[in-house]
Amino acid sequence: MKAATLGRLAAWVVVAIGAAQVAPGVAALDPSLGTPAEALAAGCLAGAAGFLVLARRRIPASSLATVPRGRLLARGVVLTAKSAEEEAIWRALVLGTLLRPLGLLAALTVSTLLFAGTHVVRQGRRAWAHLVTGSLFGLTYLATGRLSAAVAAHGTYNVLVGASTLSDTSVSDTRRGLIPAVASVLPSADLRPMRVQTATHSPPVALLEDVTKSFGAVTALDSVDLQLRRGEIVALLGPNGAGKSTAVAILLGLRRPDAGRVELCGRDPRDPAARRTVGAVLQDVGFASGLRVRETVDLVRAHFPAAPATERILERVDLAAAANRHTGALSGGQRRRLAVALALAGDPELLFLDEPTAGLDAGSRRALLRDLAEFAAAGGAVLLTTQQLAEAEELATRVVLLAKGRAVLEGTVAEIRAHGGLTKVTVRAGQLPPLDGAASVDSRGDRHVVLVEDADAFVAALVRSGTVFRELTVSPVSLEDAVVALEDGAE
Repeated sequence: MKAATLGRLAAWVVVAIGAAQVAPGVAALDPSLGTPAEALAAGCLAGAAGFLVLARRRIPASSLATVPRGRLLARGVVLTAKSAEEEAIWRALVLGTLLRPLGLLAALTVSTLLFAGTHVVRQGRRAWAHLVTGSLFGLTYLATGRLSAAVAAHGTYNVLVGASTLSDTSVSDTRRGLIPAVASVLPSADLRPMRVQTATHSPPVALLEDVTKSFGAVTALDSVDLQLRRGEIVALLGPNGAGKSTAVAILLGLRRPDAGRVELCGRDPRDPAARRTVGAVLQDVGFASGLRVRETVDLVRAHFPAAPATERILERVDLAAAANRHTGALSGGQRRRLAVALALAGDPELLFLDEPTAGLDAGSRRALLRDLAEFAAAGGAVLLTTQQLAEAEELATRVVLLAKGRAVLEGTVAEIRAHGGLTKVTVRAGQLPPLDGAASVDSRGDRHVVLVEDADAFVAALVRSGTVFRELTVSPVSLEDAVVALEDGAE
């Protein structure tokens, strides 16, 4: 550890010891927890219970396996020391000393409100989560009468949140600074651990590894590798029949691969627990024709303990006006918007979207694309399959191109566009003569779009040919141009 970090640790320990010495202590509400060992055990159980209730997630062993044990130990030491300092101040001094004349219930209430208010200002998280943890730690202190139990509860909770944060991100503490990392998880998490936009080498939340899938004599996927991480919007592109929908179905556990490894949130995707934080829009979506739009959303929301309000979901996809309409009476665009609403109904962390904007009008499409960008920026993960390459170019942080069941290229939009080393030349001419250096020519009337490797040489050759032309423009290739050229090369 750096000297500054060690200094902070020492200061926290000194404050904790000093406050504990000054505070007179309280009588235990539960005499059966009178021994130090019993009090510590009760505190650890309380902290673990608080994490499970607020975070509602497990810490994948596969993710923690990639984190050096030294980092885990250092994070645990720092979080425990900070917990001891805070409990000595908030429980021993504020609750047990300064406010005790008010009565235990009033002292617990006021100290918890102060605790939550202080941390909301400092961390900008939801106040109710701090109220829950503050109440939990205060009750642990009062029940056992021992500050060590409150420290154990607070420390256990923070260590679990810190471990879950480490399992979600591979950004090193030496780059971020250990103390800011500690501040990001103290003292209370939101409803679930804070989503963070991670580096692209963080553990994948969805994985295909050497996956093959055939339907009779047709090979839909041929040894495909694909990874999806938090903070990403991955566009899975390719012509019809390339294997995009099959890849999504396998990741969702709807189909079984013939060979290869598949993981969703560190589990087999056929395990229902793996799909609890996933929202999906598939190509073919059916609804119960006897239900209204509002009832359909309510039915899906009922499966999730922290789902957003139905009205908020419907407003998000511009279906509030159709809330009382039967699903069988919806237009094609409205049915697509309802499918997106159901994908969002459980407040997911991962989204799998197969042609999500098909049938949407321009306004609804733009609103959905904006929501997806904000979702990923908050640390969500999106796998998007689309034929609208302009959308992929605008949204995607990474592109995977499938052709005939194989992943032929992967990279950022800029990398895909630059892969072929091509430039687009657009020109109007009665007839364009054959010219060297043209990789492809798309002629429609007198307008010709030519992809070339050397634009200067091509234009010079055009001038030398004596062709009468006008409106000559030279521009970088679009993602669509690059994908079409790559697909043609894969045939």
